[in-house]
Amino acid sequence: MSTLILTDIHGNLPALEAILAHPAAQGCGRIVSLGDHVNFGPQSRAVHDRLTALGAVMLLGNHEERLLHPADSQFDGYNWRLMRFTARQMAGIDLSGLPTDLRLGSALLTHGTPGNPYHLVQPWEVPALLPALPEGVSLLISGHNHTPWDVQGNGRRWVNPGSVGMRELAPGASWPDAPGVAPFLVLDGDALTHHTARYDVAAVARAFIETGAAAVAPELCRAVLHVMQTAQPQGASVVIRHVNATAAATGLTLGDEAAWRAADLTCPWAEPIPSPEFWKQLEAAL
Repeated sequence: MSTLILTDIHGNLPALEAILAHPAAQGCGRIVSLGDHVNFGPQSRAVHDRLTALGAVMLLGNHEERLLHPADSQFDGYNWRLMRFTARQMAGIDLSGLPTDLRLGSALLTHGTPGNPYHLVQPWEVPALLPALPEGVSLLISGHNHTPWDVQGNGRRWVNPGSVGMRELAPGASWPDAPGVAPFLVLDGDALTHHTARYDVAAVARAFIETGAAAVAPELCRAVLHVMQTAQPQGASVVIRHVNATAAATGLTLGDEAAWRAADLTCPWAEPIPSPEFWKQLEAAL
């Protein structure tokens, strides 16, 4: 039985639907999400419900793990407003039973690294980590890092298909198809193939507005949409680091709304306007 493998959907329902409509995906008898199917994007509940209806196996990503305890004081700051919005969307859904890993023959599927959904591996680290794969595992498939890789060495292979909902290019890479591309894998026995599906980024932009996510966290939602449009490496992290630097320079913290408002005015956005105005203009254009 062939397996459709997805990772880091991040509440991007149009990207998920585009993959499910792809001929390569329709021939699969099993679906596995490697985690982070929620948060960042505007439709986490719809993505979760769609995967559940399809009988998909969903692994625990770091974003699902955070949603196990959204009321913790560490999530009180303005920087976590989008996560708290997602928690309200996901109210009533129990994510505590999601496994961290899934073994399929000689393949091991996980989010970050086996047993640790928070461990972020960079592509250049993979060759040195291949010898440390668990015994009997010749293929590791992971997500977490939104940039794809496919590295082989000494009879072992580590593949990251890249984020479905927020695909990022490798640093220095330039692909003409960057906007609205959702990558996925098909595992059929020992054969693993890469595929991509195109989706409508404007539909995601409308969902940010219609669900209210853009009103709750305009700066971070704008950063997420920017990644969907451009596949900029670590695009959301670039914005967060800018906010952090602005906060440090003004005696504030990343959790202070004032830091985000001030950083928004100096962030290198493509459109040099504050984020609330950006969403207002985008809503009029859509």
